Amino acid sequence: MITEEQITKGIIVHSLRKEDIVVDYRARAWCKLTYPGHSKGCPNWGKREGCPPKAKLFEQIVKPPFTLVAVKFNLDEHARRMKEKHPDWSDRQVRCVLYWQGKLDKKLREESEKVASKILNSHIVYKPEAHGIHLFKTCENIGLMLERNPQNILWKMTIVGIKK
Repeated sequence: MITEEQITKGIIVHSLRKEDIVVDYRARAWCKLTYPGHSKGCPNWGKREGCPPKAKLFEQIVKPPFTLVAVKFNLDEHARRMKEKHPDWSDRQVRCVLYWQGKLDKKLREESEKVASKILNSHIVYKPEAHGIHLFKTCENIGLMLERNPQNILWKMTIVGIKK
């Protein structure tokens, strides 16, 4: 189980048992859910190799042992700081991914590469849901409760395994 210390620290490296991982290929369709400015869902659907439906299924690309790597981001705190800098911005503007996602992705990549460097023939699955992993249920299985449509705290994560 995930510890409070890991959650507070904001970086989780956790060994996953095979039974912890919930494979549900319906998770791939979440990329097609609409969101502001994108009536057809993510514009990368069907265009990028790592995005559905082109993305290979999880069990086609990695095998155990599996390690979850997650980094925490306080979106609410970020929005408050941005609102102080830009008092005329809307809530949507201060939470815009353009102002925080790149930094968080870099931190996640660095942490994932540290883990992968210790495993022979490792492979990092950067978008587990695109490969059919139900992250909400998987994280629930290890004691990490994720906020749906996060407004406060969000986690970005990868799964490191052995390349097939």
